[in-house]
Amino acid sequence: MECLIPDILFTLLGHKSEVLQCIVDNDSNFTDDEYIILNTEDRQLLKSFLQLAEEYQKLNTVIISFNRLESIYRESESNRQGLYFEAFVNGMLIALKPYRNCINDIEKDLSNNKENKCLLAETLRKVEQHKPLIIAIINILDQIELSQLYGGQILNLMHEVVSMKFMDDKVQLSLIFKQCLQVLISQLNTFFSRGVIFDPHREFFIESQYSTSTKEFKQFSLLPSLMPSFVPLSTASKITRIGDVIKSLQHSNDQLPLINYKDISIQLYGNKRDELFSSLLNLVNVPLFTKNEFVQVIDKFYNVVDEYMLKASFNNDSFAYHMKLVRDFYLLGNGEFYKHFLNKMCSLSMKSEHSLRAVKVAFNNTAQDLKLHKSMNQVFGFSSLEDDEADETTWTKIKVTFETTWPLQFIFTSSVQKNYSKLFAFLSRIKRVQTNLHEIWIEKKSKHFEVNGHNDQLKTKLSYLIDTLYSYLQLDVIEDEYFLLLEKLTNANDFQTIKHIHDMFQTNIMRDSFLFMEEVYIAFNRILDMCENYCRYMTDITAALNPQYKQCFEELNLLFTKKPNKLISLINIIQEIHVTPKPNQFIVRLNYNNWFLRTISSDC
Repeated sequence: MECLIPDILFTLLGHKSEVLQCIVDNDSNFTDDEYIILNTEDRQLLKSFLQLAEEYQKLNTVIISFNRLESIYRESESNRQGLYFEAFVNGMLIALKPYRNCINDIEKDLSNNKENKCLLAETLRKVEQHKPLIIAIINILDQIELSQLYGGQILNLMHEVVSMKFMDDKVQLSLIFKQCLQVLISQLNTFFSRGVIFDPHREFFIESQYSTSTKEFKQFSLLPSLMPSFVPLSTASKITRIGDVIKSLQHSNDQLPLINYKDISIQLYGNKRDELFSSLLNLVNVPLFTKNEFVQVIDKFYNVVDEYMLKASFNNDSFAYHMKLVRDFYLLGNGEFYKHFLNKMCSLSMKSEHSLRAVKVAFNNTAQDLKLHKSMNQVFGFSSLEDDEADETTWTKIKVTFETTWPLQFIFTSSVQKNYSKLFAFLSRIKRVQTNLHEIWIEKKSKHFEVNGHNDQLKTKLSYLIDTLYSYLQLDVIEDEYFLLLEKLTNANDFQTIKHIHDMFQTNIMRDSFLFMEEVYIAFNRILDMCENYCRYMTDITAALNPQYKQCFEELNLLFTKKPNKLISLINIIQEIHVTPKPNQFIVRLNYNNWFLRTISSDC
C-alpha cells in the first residue's frame, strides 16, 4: 500500500491517476498479486481519498482555466464571466492553500521518514479536515453557474455566505469574499477620484447615462440588480451623487462640451483626500467586514463633498443671487422690468402664438433699457415646453431656462426649471391680461370714447378679479415663501439641506398657486382665455362681427351673475380642497369690503 502513496498525494492535488482508479474499479489489467495487497479496509480508504480528490479536481479545473498565461493566447470562459468571477477564482486559490500545504507537509514527512511508514487512516484524517471547505466552495460555484450570477451578484452571494457561516471554514471563505470586495473597492477608488467607471464587463451597480442626441454625459444611474445587499439604496444614491459632482466639476473647470477624466480629488477632498482613500482601501483588510463599516466610509466621502458644495453655494452669495434671479424674472418680482417688457410686446400680447425670437429680443432690449448687467442677456433662454426646436409657441407653453454656476445645477435641475417655466407662464399670462385690461381703460378714457356702460362694468369687475388673483400670488404666496426660504437658509449646514429648502419653496408656491389643483388651474386659464378675447374685442373693431366674442361676453357675464355663478363654484372647489389655509386668503381678498357679494347681488 505504501507504494501507492505518491499517487494518492498526486491525485489529492487535483490530478488524475489511472492506477488508483483501476485499483478501485478492480480492473483486470492488474494481477492478482497487485490486487491482493489491498484488503477491504485499505480499499475503502482509497475510495475515500479518490472521492475527496474528485471534489478538489472540480475546483482545480476552474482555477487552471484562469491561468493568466493561457488567457493571453485565447479568450477563455473566465474572460467572458468578468472581473468579479476572476476574483472569485483567485480567492478560491488562496482559500485552498491550507489544503495544498497539508498535502505538501505529508509528503515532506514521508520523505524524512526513512522507514517510509505511513498510516493511511491518519493521512485521510488530516486531508478530510479540509473537505467541508471544498464542498462549500463547490456549492457556491454551482450556484453561480446555475443562476448565471455575475458582477455584484457574485459579491453579494459571497457576503451572504460569509455572514451565515459559523463553521471553521468561515475564515477561508472570507478570503474569497475579500478578493471579490477588492474589485468593488478598486472601482469605487477610480470612481471617487476621476468620476470614471472601470467596468469592461458591465458588472458594476452604477452606469453612465448619455444624451441620445448629443452623446453628452447626463448623469450616473443605479442598476439595482447588481447592488450587493450591504449597499443600502441611500448609500448607493450618495455614491452616484459623488460621481455626478465630480463630472460636473470637471466640466465646470474646463468649460468644454466634452468632459475629461482628470483626477480632481485634491481639489474636491482637500487635505482629507489621503485619509478618505485610505479608509476606502482598508475595507478589504477589515477582519470582520460589516455593512455599517462600508456605509460609514461612503458617508465620510459624501460629507466632505457636501461641505465643499455648501461653501461653493454661498461663495460670493452665489445661491442668494440665483434665487434673486428666480424671484425677479421667473416669478415676475421685478415689476418694472415686466412693465417695460410687456410694453415692447404690445403687438404680440394679443396673439395666441408668439415668435420665440421676438420674445427673446424684447427680453434683451428691456434688459438694456433698464441698464441691467450685460450678462443678463445670456442668462435666460426661451423655448417651447413641447418642442425645444419650435419657432413659435403659445404663451402657456413657454419654457424659460437660465444658466447657473457650479454647483447650483444640482438645485436648479432641468425638472426644477420646467416647473418654474409653468409658474412663469401662468404668472406672466395673468400679468399680460392685467396690463391689457388697464391699458384699455386708460385708452378709452384718454380718448373720450363712449363706452357701453355694461361693458365698462364688466371690465371693472374683470380688472378687480385679475388684480386680486395677481396680488394674492405675488404677496400671499411668493413673497411669504421667499422670505421663509431666506430665513431657513440661515440655519442650513449642508448642501442637501439647501436643496431640500429650495425644493419645498418651489413645491409650496406651485401648490398655493393652484397648479396642483387641476380643476381650479384649468378654470383660471379659461377665465384668462375669456379676458384675452374681451381685450381683443375692445381693441379690434372687426371683432364685434365675430360670434366667438359674443359668446365670450356671455360667459364672462356668468362669472358675476347669481344663478348660475361659475366664480362661486370655483371658490367652493378651492375651499373644499383645502390643502393649506393660504388659498383662503385669495377668497378674503376677493370679497374685500363684501365686494364680491355686492357684485353678485347687483346682477341678480
